[in-house]
Amino acid sequence: MSLWSFRFLLWYICILIVQPQHRFSFLMPFRIANLCMVIATGLHVASALIEGRPILRFGPATKLALALLGFGLLSQYAGAMQTYTGWNSFIDMLVKNAYMLILIEAMAVTVERVWAVPTTMALASLWWIKGGLRLSQAGATWGMGDRIMGPASGLVQDPNFFAYMMGVFMPLYLYYSRSGDRKLVRWAGLAVAIASFFISLRTGSRAGLLQLFALGALLLPRYWFHYRRALLIAVAAFFFLIPLSGRQNIARFKTLPASIAAFFKGKAEKGAGPDAYSAMERRTKIADTWALIQEYPVFGVGMNPDESLFRDKYWGATAQVHCEILMAGRQMGFIGMAMHVGFLLIPFLIGRSIQKRWAGAWPALADLGYTVKVMALMFAIGGSFLPLPWHPILLALNGTASALYLNLKALEEAERAGVAPAGRVPDTAGPLPTTA
Repeated sequence: MSLWSFRFLLWYICILIVQPQHRFSFLMPFRIANLCMVIATGLHVASALIEGRPILRFGPATKLALALLGFGLLSQYAGAMQTYTGWNSFIDMLVKNAYMLILIEAMAVTVERVWAVPTTMALASLWWIKGGLRLSQAGATWGMGDRIMGPASGLVQDPNFFAYMMGVFMPLYLYYSRSGDRKLVRWAGLAVAIASFFISLRTGSRAGLLQLFALGALLLPRYWFHYRRALLIAVAAFFFLIPLSGRQNIARFKTLPASIAAFFKGKAEKGAGPDAYSAMERRTKIADTWALIQEYPVFGVGMNPDESLFRDKYWGATAQVHCEILMAGRQMGFIGMAMHVGFLLIPFLIGRSIQKRWAGAWPALADLGYTVKVMALMFAIGGSFLPLPWHPILLALNGTASALYLNLKALEEAERAGVAPAGRVPDTAGPLPTTA
């Protein structure tokens, strides 16, 4: 029963990423994602009561998720400018994603189950890879120029968001290329990582380009001597694929320095293109949103506020604010901003700790810790330019990291108590082999 509850949770994550009800509209009335979550919850509670296990595990991510639920609902119903308290997409996303995090931590009670969560996300995201390659092949572009659209369903809906997700998932694909237990898995991981790099370039997203630079700076020095052949293939593929990303995309990437200068100066140079003026608009939105947060510092203005109440004074804070931490602050003030930072720090710090602690005894696990840490950094970079805090993949990553932390802590306590042989780890599947 416990295993089946976890399987339904994994199905929920898969549906969340693939969104089949958008492609097959006859599935929409069945609410298959909600049904999976209801079944997972029921089976989990029943199995926990039968086996005498706690229903929840209060790791760092679950504690923060419970705080998010409390303050999110408070902001929804008591926000300073929340004139309409009906359910909306913002509070819906917050509640469902926080609940998913709590269930991941509660159900992933072994290292094998922890490993299953990012593996499910990676396999489900192959839908995005397929979509990106097909869109590029068909020349399906967004607006003007060479920028491919995001697959028009689910979590990925526009070029910038598509590049954001490719930057987040690329470290996970590269993890399987390094730690896969079969040669086919390792080469498939490398191929998918190269495809995600190409897709990110084809979106024409300059924020995505910054993610790629950061990822290269982190991974190349660490793995150059251990995975030289794979890295040489990847680097050769990257240089081969860059010219194929599109002439107009390459021209757009070259405007990045001018846009950065326009953002910090508050004015564009003579003859600057539209991207520089977009950067100036972004500066205004950030300044107005920050001023609005300072005026309502405790609980913000509400999850879905009446923007007409502050449009005249802070017009830049209306609609979507292209910075996740500021959007969290608009919703819940400094408390929301602190919680958003917390969701970035939890996987980063846990991943770093696991990377250092298990480097000698369990290299594949240490590499998973490093992957979790790098994914958190990719969220921090990409989220600085996009408007949706409490992202489902970020919160799933938090649940994964926190569950792994609790499992390894229990293992170490068992070893110290003499219950488990010192220096041994439990049997694991896939790229987490046992070591003596």
